[in-house]
Amino acid sequence: LSKGANVASAGDLTLGSAGNAFSITGTTTINAITTTSWQAGSIIILIFASTPTVKNNTAGGASTAKMLLNGGVDFVASANDVLTLIYDGTNWLECSRSIN
Repeated sequence: LSKGANVASAGDLTLGSAGNAFSITGTTTINAITTTSWQAGSIIILIFASTPTVKNNTAGGASTAKMLLNGGVDFVASANDVLTLIYDGTNWLECSRSIN
């Protein structure tokens, strides 16, 4: 695992190609994550610096995948919360979360 550059929250979250752990800044709702540079089996760790809402099972734009979150509900992050996801080739599936 390695840490990539910080990423501002966005409706369609685009993560850098360097690293798989990212600090997510801002409060914009995150609907989906782009799949560019990711393959089935990829694991990402999102470390939140603020309070965005991460949407469950919400479609994004082209070249994105929905997130299927535990309990089938949205996740309202707070500073220092951590969300771990795995890409199955179709969706980002929640592996774990840490509420800090």
